[in-house]
Amino acid sequence: MKIGYFGIALCATALSATIANAQDINAYKLLNLSLEDPTLGSARYSGMGGAMGAIGGVSSALKDNAASIAAGTKSDIGLTFDLYSNNDGQCSFAVSDASLLFNIDHNNNSGYMSSAIAITYNRNRTFDSDIYLKDRSFNSTTNDHEEGGTDAINFAYAGNINNQFYFGVAVGITDLRFEKSNVYKDANLTDDLISNTDGTGCNFNVGLLYQPTDFMRVGVGIQTPTLYNIDESWSLIENGVETTDLFYEYSYKIHTPMKFSAQLGFMVGDRANIGIDYSMRNYTRMWGEYANLKMRHLEEDIKEICKTQHTLKVGAEVNVVGGLDLRAGYAICTAPVLEAKEACDKLASLGGAYVGDYWYPDYDKDGNPISDDYYHGPLYSFTSPKLRQYISAGFGYSGRVAYVDFAYIRKIATVQYMFQQPFDEGTCDLVSTYANELGDQKYGSNHFMLSFGFHF
Repeated sequence: MKIGYFGIALCATALSATIANAQDINAYKLLNLSLEDPTLGSARYSGMGGAMGAIGGVSSALKDNAASIAAGTKSDIGLTFDLYSNNDGQCSFAVSDASLLFNIDHNNNSGYMSSAIAITYNRNRTFDSDIYLKDRSFNSTTNDHEEGGTDAINFAYAGNINNQFYFGVAVGITDLRFEKSNVYKDANLTDDLISNTDGTGCNFNVGLLYQPTDFMRVGVGIQTPTLYNIDESWSLIENGVETTDLFYEYSYKIHTPMKFSAQLGFMVGDRANIGIDYSMRNYTRMWGEYANLKMRHLEEDIKEICKTQHTLKVGAEVNVVGGLDLRAGYAICTAPVLEAKEACDKLASLGGAYVGDYWYPDYDKDGNPISDDYYHGPLYSFTSPKLRQYISAGFGYSGRVAYVDFAYIRKIATVQYMFQQPFDEGTCDLVSTYANELGDQKYGSNHFMLSFGFHF
């Protein structure tokens, strides 16, 4: 008996037996689709590492605390462009943030002094994994490539009471696009398994800010879970030819965890701002639904291997002269899941067992076996996220009517690369998951962001 490390991983029998149902919906997929990049927003927000929940006055901060938009005094309209690149040569250019903020003065000396209404668009996540592996034993390679992102359109209202208490509520409409290509090559075969995932969802955000003194604000915020409706399709390109008879589509739902956050801000007049933001998400609270049924096995797997992720963001901006500001920030996200090898010890399979006998020999054209029993089943890959860090810097100029800001973000992420593969010919309906022996993999990416807008 022999087990190909990648084998004929994407053959027709495996696809027809597995992709046609919900068994590919596993804990790592839900986790990957639920994560966010916490520093993405306008260039000012990103330059401060996203630590503006208590500083306020920036529409991007409402995803951390919906009350933050009431802490400003001006209305504005803004647009942010983002040039993205990573160490693997991927590049993209897009609008990553757009906002329209109305600050309404109630002309009261006390009580309900002002309110704010905002409509914003924000990129919350960029999928950017690209990993290349070589197996010397079978002289084969695989390239796992991901791209896409998650976006949100928010509608928010916030109020200011006595310039001391601020409250806010927001409704978010989210959009998800995830594309994955897993290319396997050996001496005789080139297979490209392609998946396309699209989804829409909705969430709610509430926040409170309290300003006990002129130079300090504290805040708390809650974002409800996002319920995504997902449509997914799979296709196979074998030796450059798309196998049209192996195209599958299915739909499911995912329920992301709630986010709890706290903010602290220091305002030194017009000279400087310092922000500290903390948030947490308990990823054991995720769940999936297929064919209107909650996936209990998947829920058990999630509770076994996922854990709470903690995110800390710190940032500062200093006024140099006139309307010129300099900014810097740092954010760190802890791992939302156990170490890959520890998780593998807990799970015999991910999201359910793969049913079907995939062990059989290769045959010649006359139907005679020419090899020992060989595994012709699925070898799906997963990335297990670990520590993520974001280092940012920027500058901006604000005049009486217009403003322009620039920011740079360097993301450094650590992941563990994982495969699914059978562990025993006698129990071929079960699939074990194991961590690749390459250990931790690090990759970096860059965001160059330019914002401009107008006060009114």
